[in-house]
Amino acid sequence: MKSQNLPAPVHKLSLPVQLICWGGLFFWTQPGIATPPTPEEKKADWLEYYFEHPTPDQFVSEMKKWSADGTLKNKAALPALIAFTSQLIQQNPEKLTDWYEKLAGLTPDEKSVFHTAMLLSRTKEADELMRKQFGRVYDEQKRETQKILELPLDKKTTLDMLWGFYYATGSEQAIRRIILCFRFLDAPKHPDGVKVPPGYVPLYKELPQAAYVSLASNCERHPSLIKMCQKIYTKDDSLVPSEKQELYDLLSEFLPKKYPPKHSP
Repeated sequence: MKSQNLPAPVHKLSLPVQLICWGGLFFWTQPGIATPPTPEEKKADWLEYYFEHPTPDQFVSEMKKWSADGTLKNKAALPALIAFTSQLIQQNPEKLTDWYEKLAGLTPDEKSVFHTAMLLSRTKEADELMRKQFGRVYDEQKRETQKILELPLDKKTTLDMLWGFYYATGSEQAIRRIILCFRFLDAPKHPDGVKVPPGYVPLYKELPQAAYVSLASNCERHPSLIKMCQKIYTKDDSLVPSEKQELYDLLSEFLPKKYPPKHSP
């Protein structure tokens, strides 16, 4: 099969990633006091609260809703959605063939989102379906594709993909990876020997603020995430000073009696 007939995300996974703007659909709100969501809010935002009460049998109907309301064409939503879907496939590989058949009516662009999630799921069930569809090119793409938890942090879509991973799994590994962004506080704004245009700020220098805002806004909606951050702060010996400082500041927003606001922990 000729490569130009492949959906773009499968032939070149970085293509949809390059097209998606910084800051996902789900995460950028002002932090505040943690308020547990109502059952109605959880039901309305199935993806974000999935890890609390997994209901994989809703996946097909949700995908069809996202197709109908344009979410599968929303470039800002795709990183989180792709990562989320990849983990649903990873958790439920025995359901994939049935899901694939029931979603046959998706447009080619919408299917490319599903195909990318299948690629990232790293399951033999996805491999079998994808090889039937794309042949040897799929194996080449798979060799070139990194795991979600190993994606470079200084890419515009990595944070959103980590949140999508978290929403599907509740994974502490994903949160620890986001916290790793705080290490860029210590990185030079203008590396030695590199000519930087006036006013230019490298993406990696924006990562600490982006990570902090996303953690704070998600802690506001997920009290369990506050507990996870507290656990990491108190028990993870691998934290460097910049990570400790930012985590302390984050915890002080939600647990000010235990973590009184101050400049340094």
